Amino acid sequence: MTSNTTIDFSKKSLVFITGASKGIGRTIAIEISRKLKPSSILVLIARSRAGLDETKFHIGEINKSLHVEIVTLDLSKPDSNKYNDIFKKVLSKTNSNDVNTGIIFHNAGHVATVKQTTDLTELAVWREFYDMNFFSCVLLNNVFIKSLRLVVPKLVVTNITSLTGHVPLKNLSMYGSGKAAREIFFKVLALEEPNIIVLNYSPGPVETDMFNCIAETAQSEDLRQSFNDIKNSTILTTTKTVNRMLDLLEKGDYKTLDTVDFYGRL
Repeated sequence: MTSNTTIDFSKKSLVFITGASKGIGRTIAIEISRKLKPSSILVLIARSRAGLDETKFHIGEINKSLHVEIVTLDLSKPDSNKYNDIFKKVLSKTNSNDVNTGIIFHNAGHVATVKQTTDLTELAVWREFYDMNFFSCVLLNNVFIKSLRLVVPKLVVTNITSLTGHVPLKNLSMYGSGKAAREIFFKVLALEEPNIIVLNYSPGPVETDMFNCIAETAQSEDLRQSFNDIKNSTILTTTKTVNRMLDLLEKGDYKTLDTVDFYGRL
């Protein structure tokens, strides 16, 4: 396994970000645009065109030299053919000849149904959740690697994971199982592909729509109380946790089989 996990943002990069229309995904796009070499390419992926346009506007205020592509895509309907078409289109529209680093941030997802485990009886709900949170991520990632490995010298895969994939919390069996599945998928990828940098990053408790949804709608009073206590005390901003992740990537202070939490390794 390669020990060189550092990323040199001063070299031209091609960066894909899912869930880039708001929250952590938007913040990744904004903060990485401060670091990227001029002429680097950012590909923003999400369902909301309006949200993506707003993210692109913020990037333009920071770094007008970046080439920003917007892809409106519903990741709840996994489709390898569609993903292949997206990568072909991006590569045909952009100058990727001198790109040094290809990076994908798997950030898109939703919190699912926050209920007692025994109440999660609808198969269609489970399938929709795994289509969005796991299968689309797997297929998009594989297309990313196969499309770019012969074009770009260094490939970097970053999976936004969660403590809930390690620690059982009431009402979060659906969400936590999805995060655990994604994490082990990327750990196996890291074993099989030693020349690809893989980071599982857990952002900690972050002020997002997803966090607020759990705090307000969880069936468990204990979980609601716990999340509201965090919200009133130690909750992180998206900017703080994203900059911690980018700092990790820049310094390479991890191994590709690691899962790193905002506060340290899990």
